[in-house]
Amino acid sequence: MIHIKQCTMKFLSRVVCITILASLFTGCDTNEARKAMVHFDRAFVPLMIYTFEGDIHQAKRSVFYVEFQWQKLKKQYQGYLPEEAESLARINSWLGDAYYAIDANNLLLAANQLEHVKYEFMELRQQYAIEYYLDGLFEFQDAIGLLTEAAEDEMLCLMEWEEYEHLLYKTIAEWQALRKEPLDTELYEFDEARARQLVSKQEAMEAVLYQFAETFSNANRRQLAIASQSLQPAFFEVLRLFGNFEASQTYFAQIY
Repeated sequence: MIHIKQCTMKFLSRVVCITILASLFTGCDTNEARKAMVHFDRAFVPLMIYTFEGDIHQAKRSVFYVEFQWQKLKKQYQGYLPEEAESLARINSWLGDAYYAIDANNLLLAANQLEHVKYEFMELRQQYAIEYYLDGLFEFQDAIGLLTEAAEDEMLCLMEWEEYEHLLYKTIAEWQALRKEPLDTELYEFDEARARQLVSKQEAMEAVLYQFAETFSNANRRQLAIASQSLQPAFFEVLRLFGNFEASQTYFAQIY
């Protein structure tokens, strides 16, 4: 009986937590919480791209800006999400591991740790039903990552040709759907010029997808592997618009 009461209390506590968070993200004067997430990602996106591209110099400079934004966001999360202490601790640990890996010039390990950070935030937002445009982009990144990985593998990662075809056209459909989703330009701090850039980069990404699909139709695995190398760079051109690269490159100098 005591165990049942404890479980009930934990459940009610979580419901209250979710309700509080929902109110935070619907109130006019509490939109600052969502802005903090955006500000963190404006620091996080450059670091993630630098590690994937192998730019160790810029990755090391970007660490300071990411840590600054993380400390601000963590403080807010600790206030209205006490139930997620373990999740915040994991993020903190993965970021720390990424920093150490970058300092040791191990960008492969750093990229892996940053992926953990990305997924933890995505799961938190999904858990509390928080709509966040970047999550759609991150899911698409995973999809083209799988397309690239399979294309570079002689066994297509043990997929049948038809399975790969299904994955490819599913990814194209997901991109088209993502392009139709409205973007809160005020939240993501997009002026008209940046919004036009986004449309242009999205169109370029779609063109690369169609070109890749055309290569696939030739049924030449070697050509497919070569063509797959164009997917991630085109995607990063879209994602770059959500990062503050200027601050990432200069913030380190401001703390000394």
